[in-house]
Amino acid sequence: MYNDPTIIIIIILAVLAGGLVKGTLGFGMPMVALPIIAFIIPPTTAMILLCAPIFLTNFLQIKFRQGVSSYRFLPMFLCLIIGLIIGARLILEIDVKTITQIIAVSIIFAAIVNCFGIKIKNINKNYENTITSLIGFGSGILGGLSTFYGPPMLAYLVAVDLPKEKFVRTVSTMYFIGSFPLYGSLIYYGFATKEDLIFSLILIIPAFIAQQVGTKIRDKFNQKQFRICILITLIILGLSLLVKTL
Repeated sequence: MYNDPTIIIIIILAVLAGGLVKGTLGFGMPMVALPIIAFIIPPTTAMILLCAPIFLTNFLQIKFRQGVSSYRFLPMFLCLIIGLIIGARLILEIDVKTITQIIAVSIIFAAIVNCFGIKIKNINKNYENTITSLIGFGSGILGGLSTFYGPPMLAYLVAVDLPKEKFVRTVSTMYFIGSFPLYGSLIYYGFATKEDLIFSLILIIPAFIAQQVGTKIRDKFNQKQFRICILITLIILGLSLLVKTL
C-alpha cells in the first residue's frame, strides 16, 4: 500500500479535506476522511491512519490555556466512556443496523427541529446531568458498535446553543476523550502495524495545516451562520448513517 503513490496522495487529500472541515466546524475529520480512505484500503486500517490526526486536531481545539469549558458536560463524557466499553462487548449480540437507523432518524429529526430555532435554555442542572448522562451512554453504545458516537451529543450541544468557540472546545473534548477507548482497542487487538502508526504520525502535517485554514474560515462566521452550518452537517451525517445501513 505504501509503495503506491496514488493511494498515498488520495489519503493525504482526504486528511486535508477532513482537517478543513474540522477546523471550520469543530468536528468532521473522520466523517469526511474515513469514507474516502476506506474506499481504497480496509476500514480498520483507515481508522488507524486517522488516529494521530484526530488526536492532534481535537487536542489543539480544546485550548487548555483558556480553561476547561466542558465541566458542565462531564457526566456526558464519563458515561460516553462507559458506553463505548460496553458497546464494544455487545457488538456480537445486538442488531447494529436497527440501532443505527433509529439514531440516524433521531439526529435528522433533531436537526430539522433545530432549524426552526427551537433551543433548550435555562434547564435545571440536575435534569441536564440526567439527560446528558443518558445521551453520553447511548452515544457510547452506538460508538462501540459502529464507531459513530458523536451525532447524538452534537445534536444536544446544538440545541443548548453554545457560543461557537465554546461549542468547538466542548466537541473537541468529547472526541478527544472518546478516542482513547476507541482507537486504543484497535491498537490493542492488533489492527495496527508499525507502518500504519508511522504514516498516521506523518498525516498530522496535512491535518494541522488544513485545520488552521478551517479556523480562519470559522472566524468569519457569526453565531447564526455557524449554527446553520452545524445543522446542515448533522442532517448530512444522519443521512450518511442511514445509507450505511442499507
